[in-house]
Amino acid sequence: MSYPEQTPRWRRYLRMVRPNVRADVDDELHFHFESRIEELVASGKSPRDARAIAVGEFGDVHEVQRGLVSIDRRVAARRGRIESLQDLGSDVRYALRSLARTKGVAFAILATLGLGVGANAAMFTLLETIYFRPPSGVLAPTALRRVWTSLRFANGVGYWPGFSYPQFDAIAQALGGRATAAIYSTPHETKLGSGESAEQAQVSYANTAFFSLLGARAGRGRLFTPDEDRLDNPAQVAVISHNYWSRAFAANDSAIGATIVVDARKYTVVGVAAPSFTGVDLDAADMWLPLGASAAGAQEWWRNPDMNGFGIVVRPNAGVDDRELEQRMTVALRRPITPRRAVDSTTIARFGSIVAANGPGDSSQEERIAIRLAGVAIIVLLIACANVVNLLLSRAVRRRREIAVRLALGISRARLIRLLLVESGVLALAAAIVAISVAYVGGSVLRKLLLPDVQWARSPLDWHVILLALSVAAVAGLFAGLIPTLQAATPNLTEALKSGAGSGVVHRSRIRMAMVVAQAALSVVLLVGAVLFVRSLVNVRNVDIGFDAHRLMTVAVSYDVPSPSRDSTLPIRIASLADRLDSLPGVERTALTNRSPMSGFTTIPFFADVDGVATGPKTLTPANAVSPAYFAAAGLKIVRGRNFTESSNAAPGEVIVNRTMAAATWPGREPIGQCIRFGTATAECHRVSGVVEDSRMGQILETPVPQYYVPLSNLPVAAARMNGRYIVVRVAPQQIGTVMAATRLLIRAQFPGGIPKLSLLSDHLEPQYRPWKLGATLFTTFGALALIVAVIGIYSTVSYGVNQRIHEFGIRIALGAQLRDVLQLVVGEGMRTVLVGIACGVTLALLAGRFVASLLYGVAPSDPVAIAVVVATLITVSAAAALIPAWRAARVDPASALRAD
Repeated sequence: MSYPEQTPRWRRYLRMVRPNVRADVDDELHFHFESRIEELVASGKSPRDARAIAVGEFGDVHEVQRGLVSIDRRVAARRGRIESLQDLGSDVRYALRSLARTKGVAFAILATLGLGVGANAAMFTLLETIYFRPPSGVLAPTALRRVWTSLRFANGVGYWPGFSYPQFDAIAQALGGRATAAIYSTPHETKLGSGESAEQAQVSYANTAFFSLLGARAGRGRLFTPDEDRLDNPAQVAVISHNYWSRAFAANDSAIGATIVVDARKYTVVGVAAPSFTGVDLDAADMWLPLGASAAGAQEWWRNPDMNGFGIVVRPNAGVDDRELEQRMTVALRRPITPRRAVDSTTIARFGSIVAANGPGDSSQEERIAIRLAGVAIIVLLIACANVVNLLLSRAVRRRREIAVRLALGISRARLIRLLLVESGVLALAAAIVAISVAYVGGSVLRKLLLPDVQWARSPLDWHVILLALSVAAVAGLFAGLIPTLQAATPNLTEALKSGAGSGVVHRSRIRMAMVVAQAALSVVLLVGAVLFVRSLVNVRNVDIGFDAHRLMTVAVSYDVPSPSRDSTLPIRIASLADRLDSLPGVERTALTNRSPMSGFTTIPFFADVDGVATGPKTLTPANAVSPAYFAAAGLKIVRGRNFTESSNAAPGEVIVNRTMAAATWPGREPIGQCIRFGTATAECHRVSGVVEDSRMGQILETPVPQYYVPLSNLPVAAARMNGRYIVVRVAPQQIGTVMAATRLLIRAQFPGGIPKLSLLSDHLEPQYRPWKLGATLFTTFGALALIVAVIGIYSTVSYGVNQRIHEFGIRIALGAQLRDVLQLVVGEGMRTVLVGIACGVTLALLAGRFVASLLYGVAPSDPVAIAVVVATLITVSAAAALIPAWRAARVDPASALRAD
C-alpha cells in the first residue's frame, strides 16, 4: 500500500471544521510507515527494498486502519460526552450561583410556573380518569361497549343507562351470538355489619358473565360459578376487591371463607379480585354479590320490567359492526316485555364507550364544570408564562453589562445562549418538582370538590401526571426563557459596557408591555367568571323551596332485622317519641309525616269533582300524609282556608292542596270546599279545607307540581298504608347539634335495638348547590391566583422602569417636580398598559361567556355588574401595585441620584 507524500490542503482545512477520525488515522499510519522506511534506508537498505520490507512488516494496512478508526471513534465519542457533561455541570453550577444571587426573582418564577403547571396537571389527572382512561384490570377495554337507550321526554330526547332483567334477556337473545353481554349494578353504598357502627361499602351485583366478559380474574380464591348465580336462589357468596381485602382483612388469607354481613344478610367470601380490578365505573367496587341477591325476597323479580337499575356491558365479536348490533337491540327493546306493558316505539339502543363519562348520555354539571376548569387552568398557565417572561426579561436587562463583558472577552453567542437556556432549564426542573406536589394536592382536592361521592380506585399522582408535569414545565420554562435569552445574547456592546446607574439609558420593551397586557386581559376573564358563579350561587341559595331548610331535621328509626311486631307498633311509638322531642330545649315544633321532605313521593289514584262530575282518575299526583302541625313545623304557609282540625278523626274527610294543584284542577274556581275521592269515583268525598304554598318535590330548581296532603288521623281508605313513620322537627339553627345528640339518646332508650336515622334537610340539599359552589370556589381560586400573578408582573414592570430612571427622577426633582407629579407620571404610565389589558379582557370575557352560560343561574354572562366589579377591582389593585415603586421614585434623593454611576 502507498501513501501520498503529504495530506491534501483541502482535507486539512476540512478537519478544522470537524474532526476526521479516518484522516487522522491515515496520517498516523503514513507517519509510522515513512519512519520505518527511513530507518531501513539508514541501515543500508535501498529505498525500494526498504519500502518492500516495510509493507511486509505492516501487513494488511486496511484491516489495521479499520481497527484504529473504530477505537479512535469510541474514544472521541467518550471524550465528547465527558466534555459535554463537564460543560453542562459547569453551566448548572453557574446557573445555581446566578439564581442564588437573585433569590426573590427565582422564588417568584418557581412559585408562578409551579402553580401554573401544577394546576394543569391536577386538572389532567381528573379529566383523564373521567373521560379517557379505560378501567384497569379489564381485557381489551377499547372493544367493550356500554348500552344506553335514547328516550323521548317532555323536554326533549335524553339517554338512560338503566335496564331491567327482562330487557337484558331480550338484548342478549337479539345479539344472536354476534356479541357477548353481561348485566350488573353500579356500585352503591350499602351497610356492612349491624348497629350504628356499621360501616358503608360500595357493593355491586353482577352475573357470572360479567367477570368472564371483562377478562377479570381472582387474585386469591375464585369468582362466582354459574350454579351460584341462580336468579331464584342465589348462593350467599361474595367476591371482595383487593383494596377492601387490605382494608378490612389486613391482606390476610383468612379472608377466604370469612363471613360478612351485607344488609342484614350473611355472605361467605370465596375470592379476592386481582389488585388492578375495581369494576368498570368511576366508583370503585368493594365487593361483588351474585345478581340474584340484588332483590332477595322479591318474588320473581327477574320478570319485573319496572326494576330497571341495571347496566349492560357488551363485547362485540371481531368484525361485527356496532350499528348492526344497535339495530338488533333496538328491535328487541321495542317489543312489549309483557302483554300488558307497552314500549315506546321511539326507543333507540345506543352503544357508548366503557369509559364512565364518555357515553352518549349527558354528563353531569360537575363534569361540565371540570371541562371548563381545564380551560381555566390553561389560562392560568399562560398568565404564569407571561409573568415568567417578564421576570426573566427584567433579570436579563439587569445582567446586560455582565453579558456584554463575557461577549467582549470572547465567549461565543451560541455558548452564551446555551448558558442562559440552562438557567431556564434549571428553573423549569425545579418548577416541575413544585408542580408535581401541587398536582397531587390539587388533584385530591378537585376529586373531593367535584365528585365527592366517587370512591376513586387510583391515586391522583401516577407516571402519566409526573410525565405531563415534567413535559409542560420544560416546554413552558424553556419557551418563557427563550425570548429573554435571545434578547440578552444580542446586546449593543458599546452601550451595554458604558451603561450604569447614571447613564440615563432607559430600555423599553414591547414584549414586556405585551406580557402585562396579556396578564391583565386573562385575569379579567377569570375574575368575571368567578363573579358570575358567585352571583349564581347566591341566586340559587335564595330560591324559595317552600321549606325552612336550615331549621328542619327528620327523625326515623330502623332495625337491622325487620320485625312484623315492631313494624305494627312503630307509628304509635314514633308519635310518643315526637311528644318527648317537643320538650327538648331548642325544639320549636314537631310533626308526623309518611316521608321525609324532598325525598321521594307516594301516589294514590283520585277523582276530583268539577261541577258535581268526577274527573280522572289522576294517578301521578304526589300525596303526603301529615299531622296538623306539619305545615308550621316545615315552614309551609297556608294561603287560603284553614289547617286540618286537631280532631280530624271525628270530622268528615279533609284534604289540603297546594297552589299548583288548585289552579290545575279547578282553574278560575274557588278550591275551598271542592270534593276529592280517593281510589274510586264512588269513594267517600274529602273536602278541600285549605290551600298551601308550593314546595319542591326533590330538586331545588324544578317546576312546581301538584301535591296534596291528607291527615294521618283520618286517612282515606286508599291511603291506609301511609303511616307516620317520620318526625319532622323544627329546630333553632344554633342548637341543631345539641338537639341531634339528645334525640339519639331518646331513641336508644325508647327503641331497644333500634338505629337512629337523623337527617338535616340542608345536608340533603347541599349536593344540589354543589355545581354553583364549585364554580364559585374554583373560579375564584384560579382568578385570585391569576390576579396575584398579574399584580407581580405589574409591580415588577413598574419597579424595573423606576430603577432604570433613577437618574431621570433625580433631575426632575432637582428641577422642582413635586411628589404628586412623580407619582402621577409613574402610576399613569403603568396604568395605561393595564387599561389596555382590561379592555382586551372585557372583550374576551364577553366572547367566552357562551361557554359557561349553561352553568349559570339567574345571571347573564354579559352581566354589567360582574364586569364593573372586576374592572374596578383590577384597576384598584393594579394602581396599588404601581404606587409602591412610584412612591420610591418620588422619594429619590436628587444628589445621590445625580452622583450615581
